Amino acid sequence: MKKRVFIFLSVLVGGCSAAQEKKDSLIEIQEIIVTGRAPVSKERISGKSLEGKNLGQDIPILLKNNLSVVSTSDAGAGVGYTGIRIRGSDQTRINVTLNGVPINNAESQGPFWINMPDLASSVSALTIQRGVGTSTEGTGSFGGSVNVQTQTPSDEPYFQTGQSIGSFKTHKHTFGLGTGKFFNDALAIDARISFIKSDGYIDRAFSDLFSYYAHGVYAKNDTKIGVMTFGGKEKTYQAWNGIDAETMKVRRTSNSCGAIYDDKGDITGYYNNETDNYNQEHYHLYVDQKLDKNWRFNSTLFYTKGKGYYEEYKQNSELANYRLEDINIGGETITQTDLIRRQWLDNDFYGIMTRFAGNMGRWNLEIGGSANSYIGYHYGKVIWANYFSNGTFDHEYYRNKAEKNEVSGYVKTLYDLTEHWEVFADVQYRNIHYNGHDVPGGESVFKNGGAIEFHENYNFINPKTGISYKLNGGNIYLTYGLAQREPSRDDILDNENVRAELMHNVEFGIQQNLSQFSYSANWYGMYYIDQLVLSGKINDVGNFIRENSGKSFRTGIELSVGYQLTTKLQITANSTVSINKNIDFKKETDTGIILIGNTDIAFSPNYIGNLTAEWKPVKNLTGRWLNQYVSSQYLSNENPKNGKLDGYFTSDLVIEYSPKLFNIKNFSLKLVANNLFDNEYENNGYYYGETPYYYPQAGFNFLTGINIKF
Repeated sequence: MKKRVFIFLSVLVGGCSAAQEKKDSLIEIQEIIVTGRAPVSKERISGKSLEGKNLGQDIPILLKNNLSVVSTSDAGAGVGYTGIRIRGSDQTRINVTLNGVPINNAESQGPFWINMPDLASSVSALTIQRGVGTSTEGTGSFGGSVNVQTQTPSDEPYFQTGQSIGSFKTHKHTFGLGTGKFFNDALAIDARISFIKSDGYIDRAFSDLFSYYAHGVYAKNDTKIGVMTFGGKEKTYQAWNGIDAETMKVRRTSNSCGAIYDDKGDITGYYNNETDNYNQEHYHLYVDQKLDKNWRFNSTLFYTKGKGYYEEYKQNSELANYRLEDINIGGETITQTDLIRRQWLDNDFYGIMTRFAGNMGRWNLEIGGSANSYIGYHYGKVIWANYFSNGTFDHEYYRNKAEKNEVSGYVKTLYDLTEHWEVFADVQYRNIHYNGHDVPGGESVFKNGGAIEFHENYNFINPKTGISYKLNGGNIYLTYGLAQREPSRDDILDNENVRAELMHNVEFGIQQNLSQFSYSANWYGMYYIDQLVLSGKINDVGNFIRENSGKSFRTGIELSVGYQLTTKLQITANSTVSINKNIDFKKETDTGIILIGNTDIAFSPNYIGNLTAEWKPVKNLTGRWLNQYVSSQYLSNENPKNGKLDGYFTSDLVIEYSPKLFNIKNFSLKLVANNLFDNEYENNGYYYGETPYYYPQAGFNFLTGINIKF
């Protein structure tokens, strides 16, 4: 039965939710005209459309049915560490900004959604740009960008709460309030706190998350001044080890993190605090000033503070690797010990971004610039050991410092050639200085067996241009963009000869919103030189190792369609059909270089399809049936037969009932049923040595909740 349902739906799935894009285009959100009208491949999702599924899962999971998107979850149920890929590019290659402020970590280059739990509850709108897109602050976009806009404080006072529970002891508790306008109708403040807990689908993969959000805006005449702070604190049991195929046959939820082994290699128990612990705080101060009827200026000062560690139980560890001396006991020299270590990251990221935007006749112009600095301390401590020798409690065995400074600027322009033709141009400059070194007295003997010392400088010029023709309710566009970006910290430490990446991107598409029917079609070509692709291997902390692949390309067709069948029934579908290849791929070994030839890029499915039916049978009741099929994908660029994720199909149901009750502003009951047909699948994995490991996802599971706003 499952197989027949899978075949039927995979045939039906055809391409982005064009009808949804039509709805989202009505969102009232301040967006610079050049960026908003630029001829790029994008999709806008309203905060309201995220609400239906927002019962505790992270944003990557809430976005999984969008065009060219694949989402992953380490714990298997969408709470905890989650990830997103766009067109096969992992999230270290996706530029994420919040109100224009960079969110990606300056060193690892990826966003950590777990550090911003329940961010979806404060989102006004979210825009996904696929490909190079337009210039924004932060790391270069090599697969796409996600631009998050938060809600503006409410004009009216309110109190609201959302409570949800579900499978795997998952529960979320959210409380929010707004002052409404006061102080001569010029000031308004919103605030929210959220608590999320889950045991996870994978054994012991629990999450204990707290987040907060506060936003105050003073608006008078043509001036707006805002202060925003948000952040999160997370504690999660590690689930980054994955499961090998044989173990998965016996127990799909097995988790080897924290395992304690006897001399025979059998597991005797688990360390109960094998956890990741991190606290992150964000502060934004911004001003938005209307200069005259045509020009606007805005600027944001921002500061992000992050600090945390992960704790691990390590057996038979070499004392010398932890700056501990060998011990002589009864004439026997002890060189190894069981120990508990904590590896810390303590970092500060701050900067300023400014832009002017306006128009002069047919010219629309935007000029922006930013400067930011990142300082990060990486250090490790041994908090317990069987044999401590010369160490004491909290013994520090390495410490190094990273500094990354960037200055960037861009100019964007949109010119109205005629009533129907527009020309777009955009050029960005980035200057980056990135240094890392051991702190004197804390030289690393653990990382790569030696000291850390690197000094890297990069200068990038990234131009984009395009032309579009206006249709009734849409446009036809052709764009070209060039993007360059620096390697990450791990790239540099794993390979001292790692090179910066370069990509040429061409997009050609059409989109149109008609009265009952919406559609879009887009062809893309992305040609890379020295693309840093996932090798399929991971390092000692579970991060994927990347490698320069020489020349490679991604090309595909993205289709979407939406049709309002009746006033009560709407069907939307999207699909991506693609080819993703390394050209003349080479494998570096200890004995030399092996020529492998053309191979599929790892983690890049050739087909992604979604089909959604939205039904409103009666007033205030909405049901959505969301279906996704993702084709098979390799875990490694060498394309070994034993390292492949099988294609998988998921089907989810979202039901929301929002009756009008008394004087309650909003009241809603929600149910989210995930993986309705209880399919067994894995959406992520890696290689350790010659063995593939996988991340199994939960079978049928559910979340249900209630939202009340007074």
